[in-house]
Amino acid sequence: SLAVSRFKGLLQRSIRRAAHLKSLPTPARQYNFTTAIIGESEAALRSAQTLGQMGMEVFLFGSPDRPLPSAPDYPNVHAFLGSCARSLKGTVGDFRVVVIMEDGTHQVFSAGAVILGDSARRNIAYMPHPDMPPHEFTHSMQAKGLRGIPFFVPGATSIPGLLLASPPGINASERIKGTAAGILAATVMPRGPRQNKGYTVSINENLCRGCGRCVNACPYRAVSFHTNTLGSGYAVVDEALCKGCGDCISICPSNAADSPYRDRLFLEQMIEEVTAQGS
Repeated sequence: SLAVSRFKGLLQRSIRRAAHLKSLPTPARQYNFTTAIIGESEAALRSAQTLGQMGMEVFLFGSPDRPLPSAPDYPNVHAFLGSCARSLKGTVGDFRVVVIMEDGTHQVFSAGAVILGDSARRNIAYMPHPDMPPHEFTHSMQAKGLRGIPFFVPGATSIPGLLLASPPGINASERIKGTAAGILAATVMPRGPRQNKGYTVSINENLCRGCGRCVNACPYRAVSFHTNTLGSGYAVVDEALCKGCGDCISICPSNAADSPYRDRLFLEQMIEEVTAQGS
């Protein structure tokens, strides 16, 4: 029929035009596959043992209020006796943990995932930026039927890759909780570079006021602060971490954050280019 013929023609033209579409950028970042575990609770030590038995490298530190007094001899687990983890920043695949060593010196360790023991969960400071106050991360599970981003599974927090060895409200033994946290830490890190699909947010440095709202709003920790020559701060989006959710766009008071895929002129130019190539 005429309708079927026109539909086939439309479908064929769409396929020809799609062949000329340019691929979206796919920025990549290499992962750090070491897991930092902070605390000496039964669940935290069980997480270290689980990861070590899986062949993954583990750094074991004391919590902010209690230096690490001792540690079992687990394979692939490097215990820093007398150490206290003071603060951390970053996201999955790229955490930085500030540690006070036994001799009083400060060292910064890199990790792909971080597991917090019970004491560390209450005392550790998550620092999104040195000039900003500590960020409060959420760790409560969502109730049934409640929607939100991100969706928390037992042991997960609002910071991707930051996990709890003994999440509250879970009716299970400390050994089971610790084992689950170790398995979760192993699964959040893929075996290749981290990539996104190009749907990212960009920030206009000339409009950015440096208020820091986007840093706190980003659920993927993709926004960080940079300092210009005048000493003021402005936000920068890491394209390898950004998922294009738009939380920073909705909260920006100066309209500095935006996505090119929301711009009408950009979309019109893309359509014109595809149409011209397909004709």
